[in-house]
Amino acid sequence: MAITKDYPNANWATATETTVEPRITYPFKGSGDESGYIVERDYVQAQADYDPMALDTLDGAGEYLIEETVPQAIDASLCSFTRKFATVPSSFTTQQFEAFTFPGKYADYAEGAGYFRPPLPKLVGIEVTHTFDQTDDPITDFAITGTPLLIYSYYGEYVDYVASYTSPTITTYNGYISGSTLIQIRENVIRRAYGKGNIWEQLRFRTVAQ
Repeated sequence: MAITKDYPNANWATATETTVEPRITYPFKGSGDESGYIVERDYVQAQADYDPMALDTLDGAGEYLIEETVPQAIDASLCSFTRKFATVPSSFTTQQFEAFTFPGKYADYAEGAGYFRPPLPKLVGIEVTHTFDQTDDPITDFAITGTPLLIYSYYGEYVDYVASYTSPTITTYNGYISGSTLIQIRENVIRRAYGKGNIWEQLRFRTVAQ
């Protein structure tokens, strides 16, 4: 096949966008967020001049390159490929349900309230906070928010109940309950927000103390 002569630059040496309207998808729209989106753009370039764009290259209004497809030959001289750019979403919160076991409670008679509540398993509503960052070094750059509720005794042993000799104490934990304080139920999850590229998502899981 002959090389076409209506090229927009010298022998198609520069990647030329052929998309009439970029394709835009909103992966987090189901969670109520439209600040995070992916833009797909198609390009044509001479095979001999093809060089993939560097990951994280900024294009447009805060859109970072997260993927470039393998070029496909159009004819003997040209190839086509797609670049996918994405934004860093704003923080947002979602809800879900899961089982969680709240700590038991032990108050000794010296406190005037001798009773024991065993650890309390329940199906509860979970508040999930989603935060995002763009970095190629998440271990160094991504700030971990919060830590799970851990209870340890006077001797430093981790236990599944609160009492006057634990940290936090039963008084402190009862304050969490009366104040409807959110407690973190497990470690955060950190993952690639779009499944590829260097935009990262952190999920923090909390529920109201009971």
